[in-house]
Amino acid sequence: MNQEKIWVDDDLAKIEIKAVRSKLTDVLEQAAALPMWSQDYTQLDKGQFSGTVTSVACQGVQIFREAMNRSVDELASPPPGSYVIGLPTIVEGEALWCGSKLDKNSLITLDKNDELLFRTSHSSEINVAVIAEQRLEEYAERVEKVDLRPIMDRTNPVEALPPAIQSRLLAILYIGTEHMAKNLDDGTSHPNSWRHFEDTVFSVCVQALSAVSNNNGRRHEYRVHRYIVKSVRELTLAQHCDPITIGEICTTLNISRRTLNHAFQQVLGITPVAYMRNIRLHKIRAELQYKSEQISNIACVASHWGFWHMSLFARYYRELFGECPSETLERSRL
Repeated sequence: MNQEKIWVDDDLAKIEIKAVRSKLTDVLEQAAALPMWSQDYTQLDKGQFSGTVTSVACQGVQIFREAMNRSVDELASPPPGSYVIGLPTIVEGEALWCGSKLDKNSLITLDKNDELLFRTSHSSEINVAVIAEQRLEEYAERVEKVDLRPIMDRTNPVEALPPAIQSRLLAILYIGTEHMAKNLDDGTSHPNSWRHFEDTVFSVCVQALSAVSNNNGRRHEYRVHRYIVKSVRELTLAQHCDPITIGEICTTLNISRRTLNHAFQQVLGITPVAYMRNIRLHKIRAELQYKSEQISNIACVASHWGFWHMSLFARYYRELFGECPSETLERSRL
């Protein structure tokens, strides 16, 4: 299910408010569901995927809630020149946001123009504000009388929040998103309600950033580990017909097998071999879904991505996605 609604004010100061509600059963569709973001998702947990996205956006401000029932490795880019500020409300199992361990209701941030590296927990939900840099920096200086840049420079990707600020941020992000989306669905929204909502979002976000403890510096070790994982992904996609070996990866990246395994455990919690296999399975799934009319033989698609043992391929695919390759193909042709 994917519902989208646009509400436009008719007076001289027109504003457009766009609301999106999506319930999804496929990780590739989940990655594409969030407006204005560029995202690449790789499912890590085995089993049938289920996820939701609720987003409300207007004039350089987006508030969204995303929930998933499987652990996912996310490579994502928000709208250029935007600050990302939010709270995770469901964290079941280990999760990492830009290399920092995630706890329920801790503050999560992403500086403008940074790439998001997010490994979700087995069951997850995050509530996030995405705000254009010029708008938030101008508000902070004009209303809160603070310079936002040095505050962001001192803020780690994950920080503990004082309970009072935590409650206010949760209320405006979680309840506010649902309220604004429902008002748009019902046709009861008004430009003034968005303006007041937006002002509260700015205020609470600046207060949250100002209140966090400064734990010194970013996680440089994680950036190295993440670079290794990203390089393995690129090598896997570049040599998909003849899958690259672990030895060849170590030689190419000039690292030891131990360093490679450690990087994957720290970033994703799985082995390099399992990750490389999942990458290729996702690409096969994408072809079965979006190029179904061009496919006459699933085995040809599988071998193109380096799977030559068809029964083993079918087992891996069914374990990861909760259905057989043939079921994916048949559904896409309906």
